[in-house]
Amino acid sequence: MSQADQKSSELLAIILTCKSSPAARVASARLALTSLDLPVEIKVVEGFVGEDDHVDRLYDVKSNRRWVKRPISRTEVAVYATHRLAWEHLQDSQRQAVIVFEDDFAIRDPETVATVIRSWKEMLGDGRDIVKLFDFEKKAKNRPVFTTEVNGVELVKWASPSAGMVAYLISRKGAQKFLMRERIFRQVDEDTKYFWELGLNIWSVPGNPVAEISHELGGSLVEADRQSIRERRLMRSLWGILLTLYRKARTWISLFLERF
Repeated sequence: MSQADQKSSELLAIILTCKSSPAARVASARLALTSLDLPVEIKVVEGFVGEDDHVDRLYDVKSNRRWVKRPISRTEVAVYATHRLAWEHLQDSQRQAVIVFEDDFAIRDPETVATVIRSWKEMLGDGRDIVKLFDFEKKAKNRPVFTTEVNGVELVKWASPSAGMVAYLISRKGAQKFLMRERIFRQVDEDTKYFWELGLNIWSVPGNPVAEISHELGGSLVEADRQSIRERRLMRSLWGILLTLYRKARTWISLFLERF
């Protein structure tokens, strides 16, 4: 096997950070990955912050007003843009997949995470584009519509897809689907809930083997910016309710059609 072929067959772990992120985050992220003692290459990608001009070029305000119940902050756009850097890196490489981590993660279940990394080809088999290792918990109990098992790890497709892009395995095809959208108008977490728009096949490892620990690493970089742009307009609130009903209906239809 040539050096290029060997490199493309190994899994790359990308840690996403930015210049506003405390240095302790990347140090914590590196330690978490190296503690697994796996032959994984680690790449740190310093992405965008809200002050960058790229935020203005990427954010589609008109589509946001039409399709999202609230504006998204400049920091949230910057976070999405930073995830896109990981996908673009995958597209520009000879690799077939990468595993992406935001810099405020911790590993709760090392054995499961290690199995996902060792078995990444099998995890992304059967046309799976993304395997998430973290989902924010919903107020109501979620249930899987589809389940499967890969090398002892359960994978599920939720009836109500959840936000959370703290850690995920993504295929080359999955990255390509995401990048079809040249401008964005939702948070990256929210776009996964509208999986049918880009034809994304998204699965999760239940039980969250990876945790989000921003509260232990200096606090959320997004929350303050998000709170500053919240709108309390009645019409937008009513529109948001209709959009939620639309999303739930389309989710049900899309998952129902997958059964046949």
